[in-house]
Amino acid sequence: MTAPRARFGGLGTRVAARTFALFCLCAIVPIVVSAIVADRIVRTKLRNDAASRLESTSKSYGLLVFERLRQTDEALAEIAALGLADRLPLDDIRSFSSSHFKVVDAVADGVAAADHRSSARAATLSLHGTEVRLTVVLERGPRRLQITGTLDPSYLWNADAVYLDATRICVYGPRTELLRCVGDETTPSARSLTGQWSLFLAPRYGAEAWSVRTEQPASVALSALNSFERTLPIVTLLAVAIALLLSTVQIRRSHRPLAQLTDAVEHMGRRGLHRRVLVDTKDEYGNLAHAFNTMAGNLARQFDLFRTLAKIDRMILDDPSTDVLVGKILPTLPDLLRAPVVAVAVAARDTGPIAIWWSSAAMPNVSHIQIEALKLDALVGKIDVRTPALAGIAADGAFEALYGLPIEVEGNLRGALLIADPESRGSSTRHARAFARRFAVALGSERRRASLLKQAYYDELTGLPNRQLFKDRLERELAHAKRTHTQVALIYIDLDRFKNVNDSMGHSAGDALLLGVSQRLLSHVRESDTLARLGGDEFVLIAPGPEEQPAHVLAERLQAALREPIVVQDATCFVQASIGLAVYPQDGADAEALLRSADIAMYRSKVAGRGVITYFEEAMNRDAQRRLLVEQRLRVALRSGGLSLAYQAKVDLNDGSLAGVEALARWTDPQLGVVSPVEFIAVAEECGLIEELGTWVLHEACATYQKLREQGVDLGHVSVNVSMRQLHDDGFVAEVRDTLMRHAMSAEALEIEVTESTLAGNQKEVNAMLETLRLMGVHIAIDDFGTGYSSMSVLGELPTDALKVDRSFVIESASQRTSRSVVEAIISIAHVLGKVTIAEGVETTGQVRTLRQLGCDFAQGYLFAKPVPAEELPAVLARAPAWREIVDGAATAHDRPKAAAR
Repeated sequence: MTAPRARFGGLGTRVAARTFALFCLCAIVPIVVSAIVADRIVRTKLRNDAASRLESTSKSYGLLVFERLRQTDEALAEIAALGLADRLPLDDIRSFSSSHFKVVDAVADGVAAADHRSSARAATLSLHGTEVRLTVVLERGPRRLQITGTLDPSYLWNADAVYLDATRICVYGPRTELLRCVGDETTPSARSLTGQWSLFLAPRYGAEAWSVRTEQPASVALSALNSFERTLPIVTLLAVAIALLLSTVQIRRSHRPLAQLTDAVEHMGRRGLHRRVLVDTKDEYGNLAHAFNTMAGNLARQFDLFRTLAKIDRMILDDPSTDVLVGKILPTLPDLLRAPVVAVAVAARDTGPIAIWWSSAAMPNVSHIQIEALKLDALVGKIDVRTPALAGIAADGAFEALYGLPIEVEGNLRGALLIADPESRGSSTRHARAFARRFAVALGSERRRASLLKQAYYDELTGLPNRQLFKDRLERELAHAKRTHTQVALIYIDLDRFKNVNDSMGHSAGDALLLGVSQRLLSHVRESDTLARLGGDEFVLIAPGPEEQPAHVLAERLQAALREPIVVQDATCFVQASIGLAVYPQDGADAEALLRSADIAMYRSKVAGRGVITYFEEAMNRDAQRRLLVEQRLRVALRSGGLSLAYQAKVDLNDGSLAGVEALARWTDPQLGVVSPVEFIAVAEECGLIEELGTWVLHEACATYQKLREQGVDLGHVSVNVSMRQLHDDGFVAEVRDTLMRHAMSAEALEIEVTESTLAGNQKEVNAMLETLRLMGVHIAIDDFGTGYSSMSVLGELPTDALKVDRSFVIESASQRTSRSVVEAIISIAHVLGKVTIAEGVETTGQVRTLRQLGCDFAQGYLFAKPVPAEELPAVLARAPAWREIVDGAATAHDRPKAAAR
């Protein structure tokens, strides 16, 4: 932007542009307005003059014609007078002619009288085509003479006395008939000017007025106007050009200094460098340039100060170490503060030695000493450099005194900024205070940084490294192990049942216990080990070089240490931990993988019964990856309809008829293939999908039941399994009711199966819900009965209709006496409580015979039918006669009466 402004000599600024525009506006507008007004006035004047001239010509010509009519009229009167006096015979009058007119008729009547003194005269004018005639009647006494004469057109219409260039004069009669045109014979054009005048003939001749019209081409009539219009634009443009030239010259002279000032300001703004402005005028611009140069010099110094302060701020953010900060900043301060020597004194502690760094304008390098003979208070205010402790600072004797400014951190004196030659303090002292404050910020930041580092990388409760610092140290240990080809063990420690401490004793007791555990663990680790708290009750130990001390030995030592009692709030606590071990490089090639392996091993310790130590094995990782993949694919299947239901028949052991079907979820995934229900239902329970899965099974089973019923296939009833999560949902009863209504299905056709373990652990929570369902008509069955260790009192209170004997007892009931006794006891208890029994997993006729002998009511298993899709159910039901044969064949003479089937 600087070059163009210099080139145009000050016309490149906005102010100059506005001023130039104002000058042009003030000069051009009056000129243009004057030209327009003058053009309008002159045009109107010249047009009016031309019209007046043409009208005057018409009038002159009309008066000329009238005069010639009058002269002819008088001549005819004289001839008539001679005729009345008998001095001119009548025949001579009739043949009389002259160069102006010709007599065409003369009539006389009456006798001449003796007295000739009285006479009367009358004249009339008439038109015969374009011929003009005058009739004069003269009466004298009884005698009357009438003479009619025709005017010579060349005489009457002659326009020699009235002449204009290219003029055409036309006379029109009373009815606008054209009498005569004289002058230029050129056909009048549309661009002609006209002037008109009326010749009144009635007063003298009693005839209607004639109209005299004069025409002249506009180019001739307005020739002066055309010349004016050609000249006016040239004069106007010349005036405008002169105004623009004068404006440009004046503005350039006035605004060139302003452009120089603008360029200097922008240069200083872009580069922060001062450039003097040379303006030799003695006006206000010269004063402004001088003021700018003074201000720019001061600003340049201020910019240097601000850049140095900003550099200090950046260094504080990067590394607030005092010696680094002083070493980089101190050499620039003597020049900025205009002092021969500047020093910085800092005391690490109130009673410790004082470190002093100083630099001079002559030698910008930094010198450093430590003194113990002075206190910080002695370095604030005016200081005598002859003090022995400060002798090294004033070795050249250039000054005799220092002035110390305090450096305070949170109200405490931590140092001083010393400036030589205090008599020249002035503004330098004000700037020095800003540097003193920056050094105070640096010292305070150094302390805060240490505190923030501790907060960021150490656990607030135990003081152990937190997850962030743990990962950093683990990565460093792994990098070192990779270089040295050594091993690193990772010991993952999770306290067992720690939640019970928080619930029973409160969170403060839990925090005290965690602190005690961390101290106990720290007392049994090596100096090279790193113990960290990841969060909650999880601790991790990094043990490099486990070949010197095997990891399991260290883990067992920690386990034994934790078994020792810990006193918390006057109470003795015993801690047990599940520990997982992983070793680099075989169990993980990086920090994330190694931590994951140790976590998996710890989780396996939890599953194994808690309080044990487990090494990581690759199979654990495969299991964890498998669980994760099953969870991901199961979510996709639930949303895309990838699941299906299979239905297994229940057979009445009294007559072999169909009692109902059980809906069983099945899953074949494009990626995983066929997934066992045991596997994906367990994963669904872990990841929280079991509720969504159970709801889908309920809807799908009821829809299939009603669809087959409409096709004439009676399934008796359909059973669906319900999870503990569904029973804890307050909306489950409403969901069942809405499902039955949606599919127009009776409640008696639905049976809900609940596992014994669910009921035993949550009796109060689910009793009310199950009772509500029973009141609706829905049947309730306890699944896998015999594996949940339900008490007799609980079993009697459960709102259920049926007990399903677990297949583990059924399979061995025919061959092992113990299992037979268990099944017999379950059936007996069920019948006493008014419930029916269903045997699961029936595969042989021997099992059927045993179950009939023990009084079991229903059975299901591969012996009767495998689980099949809904479309194959009609074919399965067609095999009902075979079921009756199986049941009848298993009957013996020892059969006992069966309980009534529902």
